[in-house]
Amino acid sequence: MKNIHILEFHILIIHQAGGILVKKRSSFRIYALLMCIVTFLVFQPCIVSANQELNKIERLYGNSRYDTMFQIALKFPAVVDNVVLTTGSNFPDALAGVPLAHQKQGPLLLLGSTPELSQEAFKYIKEHLNKSGNIYILGGPVAVPERFVEALVNLGFKHENIHRIAGHDRYETALAIAKELDHSGSEFYLVQGDNFPDALSASVLAATTGYVNAEKSNYLKLKGQTVPASLGGVPLILLPSKGPIPDAIIQYLNSIPNTSNDLKQTFHVVGGTAVIPEASVNQLKSQITRIAPDGVSRISGNNRYGTMEKINSSVSHFDASWQDDESGLPIPHIYLASGENFPDALTGAVLAAKNQAPLVLVNNSLPQETCELLKGYWQRNQKGLAQNSQVTALGGSGIIADKTLIAVSYMLNYGKSIVGKPQVRTFAGSGSLGYLDAENLAAQFAMPWGIAQGNDGTVYVSDTQNHRIRGIAEGKVTTVAGMATVKDDYGLSVGGFQDGLGTEARFNQPKGLAVDPDGRIYVADSANGAIRVIDKSGLVKTLVNGLSSPSDLVLGREGELYVTETLNHRILRVEKNGEWSVLAGGGYETRSNWLFGGYVDGQGEQAQFNEPSGIALGPEGSLYVADTGNQRIRVVSPEGEVTTLAGSGTVPIVDTTYFKGGFQDGSLLEAKFNFPSGIAVSTEGTVYVTDTYNHRLREISKAGRVKTLAGNGLSGKQNGFPEQVQFDSPAAVKITKEGNLLMVDQYNNSIRLLEWQP
Repeated sequence: MKNIHILEFHILIIHQAGGILVKKRSSFRIYALLMCIVTFLVFQPCIVSANQELNKIERLYGNSRYDTMFQIALKFPAVVDNVVLTTGSNFPDALAGVPLAHQKQGPLLLLGSTPELSQEAFKYIKEHLNKSGNIYILGGPVAVPERFVEALVNLGFKHENIHRIAGHDRYETALAIAKELDHSGSEFYLVQGDNFPDALSASVLAATTGYVNAEKSNYLKLKGQTVPASLGGVPLILLPSKGPIPDAIIQYLNSIPNTSNDLKQTFHVVGGTAVIPEASVNQLKSQITRIAPDGVSRISGNNRYGTMEKINSSVSHFDASWQDDESGLPIPHIYLASGENFPDALTGAVLAAKNQAPLVLVNNSLPQETCELLKGYWQRNQKGLAQNSQVTALGGSGIIADKTLIAVSYMLNYGKSIVGKPQVRTFAGSGSLGYLDAENLAAQFAMPWGIAQGNDGTVYVSDTQNHRIRGIAEGKVTTVAGMATVKDDYGLSVGGFQDGLGTEARFNQPKGLAVDPDGRIYVADSANGAIRVIDKSGLVKTLVNGLSSPSDLVLGREGELYVTETLNHRILRVEKNGEWSVLAGGGYETRSNWLFGGYVDGQGEQAQFNEPSGIALGPEGSLYVADTGNQRIRVVSPEGEVTTLAGSGTVPIVDTTYFKGGFQDGSLLEAKFNFPSGIAVSTEGTVYVTDTYNHRLREISKAGRVKTLAGNGLSGKQNGFPEQVQFDSPAAVKITKEGNLLMVDQYNNSIRLLEWQP
């Protein structure tokens, strides 16, 4: 087999009967199939050991708080004996009701202002509540009008099975809920009744205090301990943030029957003194008659997230390491809820209690306290044999942003800080192969390759298999030039060659792009063997013709162009008038009408390349070249002297001039690449390389080291932090005006952006 040019849409078809090699242009589908086979069987890319992301995140969400509530409720058994209802427009009754719903082993359902506006709750009741089951309504008729009781009776539920639990305000309603709970009266959580975050965090802790499921009870029995199964649960008492504790609360706490004659009460005050003042603590100590010595403790942080961290850091409370013969994961399940918005978390708190899992508060910037908690969970989970925590986010991306989930996944998988870490996101492209001008993430590309940015910030993309040049500005993708009206047998566009204005022009698999200060766009029109120019009016003209698959180009300091002429294995200098000369590369051998590349450092045409692709201009005036078939990064001085900067490999691929690719970070000449294709150089001299078949973005530092900047080596399209990211054959990289990195993720038909985090 001869060289198979991996960067062009050409294949060599082997006629097995006669052994004849035929060079033939093919559709992308045949090309893609062949490339998959060749890449796996012939190129033998380095098999990279990369951790799959084990801590998967699911979302429970709907179009509204009520839809989300319904999705969360579906996580309970198909038929339940109890449900708890409360208003969805406020939080106090619902939060106090979390321990009750846990004890009743049913979901907490949110109601709208009328039964007609509560269809999700009624749908759940009709489909999942036992017809002889109980319905607990939290709050008085102002919160949940009597019309709801009538509607429930009309559904066939008995009036005596509908229980309203209410007081004349939120504080007394919480007391009424406490009286309904099965508890000893010895332990209480005290939370602010004027705001939800601290109460939300504490509600799961209160619900699961003393919770021992049947599985754990049996485990302890085998260990010689008699611990009966119990749902546990202690009251969550609401206190005002200002003024004294209401008399009704003091009276209730003092009126609890002393059935064992030695009742001592302990109180966990949740929040700092700005949340529950010290005067309230002193009032408890002076007015509660059976308070235990040191019976008041405060759980607090500097803010709501700090308090949440303290609540959820208890090693003894959330710990499932006893499972699997004491090799279980300490924190097997984590629930995420917004610390800025309460509705989605209300039903979710009951679900978290059901699974005895912590409810972790997040926001879009992911507070440091939350980060510390998650890193602590990661450290605890390393002690288990399995590392597969389930993470459930309560609410859609408008409640908990996608970037927040990416950061959470990163910390739970790698236990690392996100501070200062670069993050990759999709800049444009839906990921679908096609052609569509639209908003960035809805637009479609077909095997894009080149990318550049103009002085006005517009990003230009060579949409290679659509034979067009696309522009990205103000959040939208539009077509700048090019059109393809003919389809091949596989429904893919066929290119052409024609100068003209805008979409009158025709390209054939355009690749590299460059934009000059005046806004002219230079295009390496690869399959046409031409360099084309698009002026500011959109007029396309041909500057150079007769080349052999030019792949990339870059503007020099005086307006000249430097071009990688890939299939002639050389670097060209092109003047403004279109005249060109060879800067470096030559002396190649032709076999069977195929020009074979080589690998030689040296001066001008004495040097040799092997299908060079990407090219970039360094700050000192030298050219940096991705010498793809040689698995190396080469440097060409302004005088044409070629040297090797990085990369290694001496084992040839049989019957080709390619070296076998590999993967290795490290010193310059020990590092390994796998058909690198794109390259960019910062003003400080840092070199960035899209290492195409390693599916990575690599960095070459001025200190002489090659490292992986992003990508875990697996083909995919995952966004996130470096170890999370997945690309699929990234083709090009360019540095933006802001210093971030734009990458063409070729087989994902998208543009990705690496942003440096503060």
